[in-house]
Amino acid sequence: MLQLALYCALGLGALTLLVLIQVLVLGEIFRRRAVRRQQFNEQWRPFFALCSLSDEMPPTHAPLPRRRQLWFLLQWNRTQLQLRGAARERMNRALVALGMDRHALSLLRGQVRGKLIGLTCLRHLADPAHWNAVQPLLTSRNSIVALAAAQTLVSMDAAKAMQLILPAAVDRPDWALPRLTSLCQQAGEQAVTTPLLIVLSSSPDPRRERLVNLLVYGDPRHAAPWARARLNEDASTEQLQVALRCLSELGDPRDRPRLLRALQHEQSDVRLAALQALHKQARSEDGDVFLPLLSDSSWWIRQAAADSLATMPGATLEGLQRLLEQVHDRYGKDALRRAMAEVRR
Repeated sequence: MLQLALYCALGLGALTLLVLIQVLVLGEIFRRRAVRRQQFNEQWRPFFALCSLSDEMPPTHAPLPRRRQLWFLLQWNRTQLQLRGAARERMNRALVALGMDRHALSLLRGQVRGKLIGLTCLRHLADPAHWNAVQPLLTSRNSIVALAAAQTLVSMDAAKAMQLILPAAVDRPDWALPRLTSLCQQAGEQAVTTPLLIVLSSSPDPRRERLVNLLVYGDPRHAAPWARARLNEDASTEQLQVALRCLSELGDPRDRPRLLRALQHEQSDVRLAALQALHKQARSEDGDVFLPLLSDSSWWIRQAAADSLATMPGATLEGLQRLLEQVHDRYGKDALRRAMAEVRR
């Protein structure tokens, strides 16, 4: 038993020593790689600076070995994030002149990390000629790769890309709504509105409901018929809120009766959206509309109603003081006093 214990202790000591040696060796390898990476970046940084400042191609270094081409693309992507306008176009021309765009395309057939680097490069290039190489990645099972492909397609052709992305988003619950929002903002309202309205009106899939929130990034003039139809039927609370936000952006006085009806809705979120829409087209005689809302059960509605009263056309401190005397709810009085104090500032 003593011999067995001795052998176990020796074995454990040897194993510990091997692990320690492995950690030291790997640490040294990573340190040397970091040094080489830093030297590479410092070597190519002047080249990138000259590319961004001059239309002429600066002299290049020796041809890059394949194992360094990935470092080149990473540094190029990082530099592009700091540039705007003509400087970015010059960098794009330099990348094509060096033939590194072909390497970026080859990365799309590799592992996830390589695909993301390649998609980032192609997004900066924004060349529609690469459309067919990127489009298949939109259906990737990896949601990060699929969303990166969507962002790249939008940079190439926003209108064409949204016709593919929005229908695909119905079947991809793993695409987070904030990422879809970012894509819509990148594409612009003209590219978003029509494909989104088609999806919302034609798809029977209940999962399409989560895309309703994206409609506020579309053109309110084209979204208005959809919004008015939702207000005229028994739609969900979320749809009613989005519809009211669309009409708020449009600011059409003909929608005023619909907004007034929505002020009577049982859900406070709908009433608040209607109040915010009315605030944008308030009239000098709307005191009778906003005053009863100071007694609403929702804190947010009381504050918004007080702000609307304090900022509506023709409002004066004397007139607000008279309105304050008509308020019997003490919380409503507090809200109106707060709005009056901010107006005085």
